[in-house]
Amino acid sequence: MDLFLFAIGYLGLTAFFIGILLFGESPVFRNTPIASLHWFVTQGIFDGLGWIVAKTCGARGARALDSVYLTCCERPNAALQVAYLAMVLGGYWLYWNNLFSLLPNPWADRDHILLGSASVAVSLGLFVFASASDPGTIRAGDADTLAAWHALYPLDNAIWPEKTCSTCGLSRPARSKHCRICNRCVARHDHHCAWINNCVGAANMRHFLAFLVANLAMCAYGAVLACVILGGEMEARGVWRLNLVNYATGRVVPMWRVPSKMLEWLIVLYPVGVAVGLFMGVATLLVAFFLSYQLYLLAVGRTQYEMFRWRDLHHQMLEEAEQQEEQRIAAEREAATREAEAAGKGGGGKQVGSSEKRGGWLSSLWGARRVRVELPKNIYHRGFWRNAAEVLAPEVYLEQEKKKARRAAARAAGAAGAVDAGGSGRREKQGGGGGVGAGGKAQRGSKKTQ
Repeated sequence: MDLFLFAIGYLGLTAFFIGILLFGESPVFRNTPIASLHWFVTQGIFDGLGWIVAKTCGARGARALDSVYLTCCERPNAALQVAYLAMVLGGYWLYWNNLFSLLPNPWADRDHILLGSASVAVSLGLFVFASASDPGTIRAGDADTLAAWHALYPLDNAIWPEKTCSTCGLSRPARSKHCRICNRCVARHDHHCAWINNCVGAANMRHFLAFLVANLAMCAYGAVLACVILGGEMEARGVWRLNLVNYATGRVVPMWRVPSKMLEWLIVLYPVGVAVGLFMGVATLLVAFFLSYQLYLLAVGRTQYEMFRWRDLHHQMLEEAEQQEEQRIAAEREAATREAEAAGKGGGGKQVGSSEKRGGWLSSLWGARRVRVELPKNIYHRGFWRNAAEVLAPEVYLEQEKKKARRAAARAAGAAGAVDAGGSGRREKQGGGGGVGAGGKAQRGSKKTQ
């Protein structure tokens, strides 16, 4: 197989796989092969593995598999943190020995060694910072902060009904979630990231985004620099000036016009350098897709967890609307049948409506749906700049809500004090009037006695 086409196909399949993971559950792809692929990749494979283990190893094997799943996926686990450090440090070592060692060359100088090392150091620093940061833990004992979160994100009664966390013992604000892995309630919970072994929430979303940006810059810079270094090596060896001769036809073609031959030449002379550059190119795609998804969520005022809740609500509303549509069609068909029978046509009249979907699953991708539903308004989408400000400076808006609560409490206390003062004044006035009345009665009594 042509190695160049293989590399292009590999990158294309990687991008398709990422798209399936990120968007396969969208209601747009409901009842389509894309949704089936998403289910197979995210759940079907593991269900099949569990079935095979249960059949081959029995109940003991199934319990062991469940134990492994709980340890790796339901408990704090540093395995992916170690894997990240191994990939970054191991990749840097390979880069140093197989690509940086070729500098300087006609296309790149030694300054790239400093820049590349700095990008790795920044990525590692932000990795440590994001791993150790507080995601925005909500504590029952901090009543002021809890009230501020409630005020900042009120319940919408659509995807966020009133709910009490039985574990933490608090009334859970909207957009928050109790993470069963971290065992704490997190404000504006986005997701639990296994790569940093920490939740991503209101307080550390900015750190997580900075971590993603740094990794994207590191991977993209490393992939491009690898191409530049290898291109410079080909320039130094005169490969760009070589020609390929077809002895059957006598045709002469510059070698640079045949990418597959260039790639074969590079793989023969610099196999590790090509592998490292290809890996960083794939990593660039992965991080770019995920960062783009996070920025999209920021723009529309949602979190990853909220996307799941909106999706479930959308599916529920679609199912209810389709059931109502089917009932309406059945009622119309029955009414038409009765009319035909009354007219003496013996039920052979024209059928009204159809419960069949027309156009197959392809038509659903282009909007040809039997029913459409309108989701409730997302009250947490306050415009791109406000959404971004809440992500970049959540403390500012939280402190604003605390100040509002303190001012409201002060006004309420002042009003209550004024009411109490007015009541005591009226009581004193009433008491003084009573004394004068009693004195008058005593004076009139003494005059009668005389």
